[in-house]
This record gives sequence, C-alpha cells and structure tokens, in this order.
Amino acid sequence: MSLSLLDTVNGVFSLIFVAISLLIGFIILSRFFKYKERIYLLVGATWIFISEPWWPSSLSFLIALINGVGIPEGVYFLIGNLFIPVAIVLWLLAFTEFLYSEKRKLILSIFAVIGTIFEILFITFLFLNQSLIGDLNGPVDVNYKSFIIVFLILFLLIVVITGFLFANLSLKSEDPEVKLKGKLLIIAYITFSVGALLDASVPFSEATIIIIRLILILSATCWYGGFLLPKWMKKLFLKSK
Repeated sequence: MSLSLLDTVNGVFSLIFVAISLLIGFIILSRFFKYKERIYLLVGATWIFISEPWWPSSLSFLIALINGVGIPEGVYFLIGNLFIPVAIVLWLLAFTEFLYSEKRKLILSIFAVIGTIFEILFITFLFLNQSLIGDLNGPVDVNYKSFIIVFLILFLLIVVITGFLFANLSLKSEDPEVKLKGKLLIIAYITFSVGALLDASVPFSEATIIIIRLILILSATCWYGGFLLPKWMKKLFLKSK
C-alpha cells in the first residue's frame, strides 16, 4: 500500500516537529552538565517527552516508507502516550523549583494520583480493548477516544496554567533579557496549546497539517528561547540593547 499525499505531508511534518523538539530538548538538557543547574535537566527533558504524542506518527511514517503500513496500532498507542505523565511530573518539578516550593509534595502527590489512574486505564485498555483508546486512520493519523482526550486536555491545562505562572516571574523583571524570556515562554505555552488542540480536533488536509505543525514548531522554538535565549534571538528582539 502506497502512502497518500495527506499521509506523506502528515508524516513529514510530524517528523520535522519531533526532530526539532528532540534537538531543542537535548540542547537545553545539556546545559545541566555545564552549569550544574537542575532546571536545565528538567525543562529539557520536559520538552523531549511533551513531544511524545507525535513520536508514533513520525516512526510509523518512516516504517511505512518501507512496508507501506507503518507500525501496529497497539505499538502506536504505546509510543504516543506512555510517558506523557512523566513529562508533566518533570515540568511540575521544574515549576516548583521557583513557585509553591512549600507545596511541592502536595502538588506532586495530587498529580501522581491522576497520572497513575491514567497509566492503569491506558495499560488495561491497551491489552484488553484498544478500541477504547482510539482508531488509526492509515499509518500516520489517529483518532483518540474520549478517555485519552479527557486526560490529554487535563495534562495540557496543567502545563499551560503553571506555565503562565512561571513565565510571569520573568515578566516582572526589570532586565530586558529576562523579560524577553518570559514573553517567549508565554508564546510557547499559547502556541503549543493551540497547536495541540487543533491537531486533535481539526479535520486534516495538507494545508491544515502544515499550519498546525508550524505552530507547534514555533512553540518549540519559543520554549528554547525562553530558557536559553540564544544570541540570534537577542539581536532579533533586543536590537536597541
């Protein structure tokens, strides 16, 4: 079975987003070994795992180029969802480094319950009834059922709400560079939430896939700038400095 144009566009742009996300995640994470500050380890790993929902479409696309069918449905679901709670835990650890440190145990305990419920239900359905998780539409597209959608929206809300609180710290700074980091993080949270929601709800066409994935790529780039702020971003946004 040959890949359709829609499948090809979907697979290519999933692959581009995942590749950029992994690169950015590892670049941020690598700063831990240079500066010995745990925040880099946490936020780098967070972005690596937060891109997980797009891992299976990327992998399935590459395999479909060889066998025409991609990866099995169960493997697709497993690769795309198993580590999502890990991403949230990593982010909450980073978040509570700066805010609500005294409530870290409570925050992590509450999410541990939510994440554990998700993992138990997910693994159970994966082995007993995969149709309760979702359905594959060809090698690179999936329609998730309400079980997954509810948890993904909840996880997204946790990241976005805490992310805004986190970015607000930088926005209060008098340092232009720190304030710019805060603005970039705000853009990252907004674009990621918009891109993820559109990816899960908008009917796919070649045009919509490209637009949505470009939004997600923008979110990854702003996440990178919000924590590392490379020189080219400084020159682009702080020309007068």
